[in-house]
Amino acid sequence: MHGGTGIVGRERERRLMDDLLVAGGAGGASLLLWGEPGIGKTALLDYAAEQAERAERHRDPVGTAGPHGTTLSRRTVLRARGIETETVLPFATLGDLLMPSSHLFRELPGPQRTALESCLALGGDAADTPSNPYAACMGALNVLAALGDEQPVVVLVDDLHWVDPSSQRVLLFIARRLSSERVALALGSREDHGESGTRRSIPAVQVGGLPPDDCAALLREADRQVTPAVLGELVRISGGNPLALREIAAGLTPGQARGEDPLLDPPSLGHHLERAWATRIDDLPETARRALVVLAASRSKAAGPLRKALEAAGLSLDALSPAEVDGLITATSDGLDFHHPVLRPLVLGRAPLAHRFAAYTALAEVNTGPLHAWYRASASAGPDEEAAAALAEAAQEARRRSAFAESALAWRRAADLTPAPDPAARAARLHRAASDALLSGSPSGPQWCEEALRISPDPAMRADIQGLLGRMCTWRGETARAYGLLLDAADAVRGHDPARASMLLAEATAAARLDGHVPAAVRVAEQSLSLASPTGPERWYSLTVLGAALVMAGRTADGRRMLESADAHGTGDPVRDQQVYAIAGQAWSRVEEFVRGRTLLNTAVESARRHSAVGVLGFTLAVRGELETRIGQWASARGDLTESLRWAEELGQLTCVSYTLYCLARLEALRGNRVECEDHVARARRECGAYGIGCQEYHLTAVLGLSALAHGDYDTAADQLEQTLALAEEQGIGNPEVVPFAADLAEAHLRAGDPVRAAEVVTWLEERARETGLASAEAAAARCRGLLASTPEEAEAHFERGLAAHQRTTGPFDWARTLLCEAEVLRRHRRPAAARAPLASALACFERLGAAPWARRAASELAAAGGTLASRASSSSSDLAGALDQLTPQEFQVSRAVARGLNNTEAAASLFVSRKTVEAHLTRVYRKLHVRSRTDLTRLLTAADLVD
Repeated sequence: MHGGTGIVGRERERRLMDDLLVAGGAGGASLLLWGEPGIGKTALLDYAAEQAERAERHRDPVGTAGPHGTTLSRRTVLRARGIETETVLPFATLGDLLMPSSHLFRELPGPQRTALESCLALGGDAADTPSNPYAACMGALNVLAALGDEQPVVVLVDDLHWVDPSSQRVLLFIARRLSSERVALALGSREDHGESGTRRSIPAVQVGGLPPDDCAALLREADRQVTPAVLGELVRISGGNPLALREIAAGLTPGQARGEDPLLDPPSLGHHLERAWATRIDDLPETARRALVVLAASRSKAAGPLRKALEAAGLSLDALSPAEVDGLITATSDGLDFHHPVLRPLVLGRAPLAHRFAAYTALAEVNTGPLHAWYRASASAGPDEEAAAALAEAAQEARRRSAFAESALAWRRAADLTPAPDPAARAARLHRAASDALLSGSPSGPQWCEEALRISPDPAMRADIQGLLGRMCTWRGETARAYGLLLDAADAVRGHDPARASMLLAEATAAARLDGHVPAAVRVAEQSLSLASPTGPERWYSLTVLGAALVMAGRTADGRRMLESADAHGTGDPVRDQQVYAIAGQAWSRVEEFVRGRTLLNTAVESARRHSAVGVLGFTLAVRGELETRIGQWASARGDLTESLRWAEELGQLTCVSYTLYCLARLEALRGNRVECEDHVARARRECGAYGIGCQEYHLTAVLGLSALAHGDYDTAADQLEQTLALAEEQGIGNPEVVPFAADLAEAHLRAGDPVRAAEVVTWLEERARETGLASAEAAAARCRGLLASTPEEAEAHFERGLAAHQRTTGPFDWARTLLCEAEVLRRHRRPAAARAPLASALACFERLGAAPWARRAASELAAAGGTLASRASSSSSDLAGALDQLTPQEFQVSRAVARGLNNTEAAASLFVSRKTVEAHLTRVYRKLHVRSRTDLTRLLTAADLVD
């Protein structure tokens, strides 16, 4: 019944904690425990700490056996706990965890050390720009990995919901990436951070109530005797919550314990606990209650600062003695703290306003810097410009440390304290709060922008706010709203600041494209270019987005001219302007300039990795993954798209989540994995559909149609792809290669027995091919004409023209499809011998790519044509493709980084993982690919054209 550590029951949860410790010692693992207050999360973290410390005390070189048969070696235990009043202190919890190991900071790569030390206020000049938060995240991960090199590390963080947001970001970043670092990370929280929204983070377990037998044992341990009937009522009322069970039982009269008097059934568990504790608080002397308010308001539990604050309030530490005797507070190693975290907000909530203000005023007197600012703000009953100005300074300090969430909160509170006669200053502070909220990933930014818009009297400021809100809406998937906001912002400044209006209109172009209004995107991009100065940086941006919009509309010649002009004008910074690089790379790929597009994308990706600039990395990786899918580098595409989805989820970029899920679905459709394809589509619709991303259904219906076609479900394919065609025409998408669906639609109709409709679709595709001059569209149309041909001579002419068009572009999958269709027609016209060569070539290509259903179809046709499958020599390229397919997406990304010449430390920084993770992945890569050295790996990937 007992866990050997004072914990009652919890067999399943203790086993999970034991497994976590073992997994952490062997490689790396994380776990989130979540549940209501008092349910036992802290007890489980205490259990883990005692197990780790028990192993440490034994000092057994081979470890010590845990209670469930696990073997635990010596471990370093790091503990921290979130405190509600510390949520505005940047990196407070991270500092508690890492400062004892600050000697390891000097071993970090330069950018990581600088960022981490800046975040922890250990270095950096007041004039420095904000440090890179993701470099700091990597630095923290590598510090823990270095500790793990010495002996396994156990990191235990309680009350994650009260940990400051910047530390939360770092902890969740680390939790997602633990795999080879010998670090076990356990988090306790009231919220399920593992499943909320699109941010699927880490393994999460809900800690529920104790069963009746364990509840009985808990009461026996507390020396509370009740009858079985009363026990059943207590279990029902408490829900098995240990804290509630003890508190309710402690308040029973003897008659209630014996079942002679009825139990009071409270309206809620929380109400019962509050009532029980409130009674004990109210029974304290007034000086004790006032001293408790100071302790509750304080962001430090250390005895020294607390004594100073109490003295400033006319009190002393002795005033807290009655609360300590009553068990409301307990002595800690360095001061005093509440018996349970729930007591802190209860004390503050019940205290008279005068007591709260007196406590905050006293704390402000004995503190400086950001703490002084926050205490003073809490002591302000209304507008107070001096308090607001102090908070503004605190916000700027937090921003310099990349604590954008804390900076946003400080700006928000400063806005609240700004006197009413100055709406411009209040709006400016709200604008800055919203801007930092965007950088932190907080969902509050749009609300603060709207509040600022309602009070801002300055048209220029309103335009800035609308532009920021439009940017937020674009990434959040609210593309129609983003488009309107950005247009309004541009109109507001067009007359006096055309360059700014040009940039806003360029941003609106992206929103229009995503919303499925390509003609509007072209029109707005033209307006953007008309406002751009001849030599200003906005001209390069305007030329690029106009070129991309024209290409999407099918005006490829005009689009090429704009893209060429953008290149001639000069490129921007690949870090700052990463999104523009991605747009340009995507546009060049859509006019079949794959090398040019890939070069731009590679530059943007590698610059982002080098500078830890991940804000747009997810989108850039998705664009590169789509391009790699098109040119037949499917292993590379899978690696890029998997990483893209992770970043899009972490940053809450629903637009990018939708796009990446489409790209992954298309890749799985090509490979023949119909279930995985449909899962990606279903997830995109479930998580992003409600936001009205206009282009989403155009992409998703196309990929469902392709998947159905691959599996011979021709009616379904035709139905889905007809929807795609209707959306393409409705949205003004004239480029048939934005999503190459038309040939799939024609083939689906033909194989479903409707050659008339198939011919109509082919005519549409031929018109698009002539207008755009795209070889891939010409080849696809010719392939379909070959299938429709009534004579072998006519078919042969069409296929010959299609194969000639394939030579002018890069697309091995489509080339193999043309060969397969040609062979099928030849065999249908009783020319099996002529069909064997194209079938063999098509089969080899499909196998190399991993396009399973297409390979099966080619193999079946080859057998029917009299070919011998066993006689086909296994090509080295097919073998290599099969070997690469064994790699996980992250193993592939590690391989590619190493093949580019990066050492393990550089590869780790580039991929935002630890050096230990790179080493572990590289070991598995060597084994799977049968190579022995980095040189062998580089040679192999270079041969496959996979080295950027």
